[in-house]
Amino acid sequence: MKKNLFRNLVAFIFCFMLILNINGSSILAQTPNVELYSAKMETTYADTGRMTGYYASGYIYVKNLNVNKNVTVHYTYDGYNWYDQSASYYKTLSDGSEVWSFTTPHESYTPAHQYTYNCKFAIKYEVNGNTYWDNNNGNDYFLQCSSTSFNSPYALSKSVVMLDKTGRSYNSIYGSIFMKNLAYDKVVKVRYTTDNWQTYHDVDASYNCNLGNNVELWLFNTINDGSTIPWSCGGEYAVSYTVNGVTYWDNNFGDNYSFSPTQDPNLP
Repeated sequence: MKKNLFRNLVAFIFCFMLILNINGSSILAQTPNVELYSAKMETTYADTGRMTGYYASGYIYVKNLNVNKNVTVHYTYDGYNWYDQSASYYKTLSDGSEVWSFTTPHESYTPAHQYTYNCKFAIKYEVNGNTYWDNNNGNDYFLQCSSTSFNSPYALSKSVVMLDKTGRSYNSIYGSIFMKNLAYDKVVKVRYTTDNWQTYHDVDASYNCNLGNNVELWLFNTINDGSTIPWSCGGEYAVSYTVNGVTYWDNNFGDNYSFSPTQDPNLP
C-alpha cells in the first residue's frame, strides 16, 4: 500500500515537472507582441545654427493580431508629466508583422552654457480588447543629451544595428551608424551598389564613440574603399554588423537605403 502510494506520488511529481518544463519552454519561445526596434533623440535648429528644441523618434515592432489596433508612445520630458503620442503604421514585413514609426511633439528649448534634455517613454499596444506594453523590462526607455551628465541619445531593443544619418557628396555617400556593443571585436560595413546589385562594394565603418545605453556610434564614407561613386549615379546600400560570429543587417526593413545622383561638380 505504502509502496503504491509512493510510486504514485513520484509519478505525479514527474508529470507535474514535465508539464512545467513544456509550458516554460512554450512561454520562453513566444515573441513579444510589441517591442521597440530603435529610438533616438533629435535636435532642431534655427537657420542661424542655434538650437531651438528637441523630440524623440523611432520604430516599433508590432505582432499583427488584428487590423484594428492602437499603438501609442507614453512619454515624459520632465519625469513628472506624462503624455500619449500615437504611432503610425509604416510597413508590413514578410512574416506578417508590422513596423510602426513615432515622433514625439517638438519641445522648445533654449540651452544655456550647459544643457540637459531627455525623454523617457514606454510603448502601449491595444488590440482585441487587450493592452500590451514594452516598458524596457520595467525601466522605461530613456534618451538624453547632456553636456554635464549621462549622455544616451540612442536606444536599441529588437534592432541590433541601425543607420543614423547619411549624406551624399559628389563622389561618395557618408554617414553614421549606431549599434549595440555586444563585444569588443566587431566588424561594421556598408554594402552599396550602383547597378542594381549586379556588383557591389563593401566599405569598412570606423568606431567613433560610446554613447551610453550600451550603444556605440560608428562612421563611414564610401570613398574609403578606394573607388568613387560618380555624381551622376544613384544606388542602394545596407549596413552589416558582424560580432561573436553572427552578422546582423540593417537594410531599411527589407527595402534597402537609397541614394540619388547629385549635381555635376563642374557646374557653378
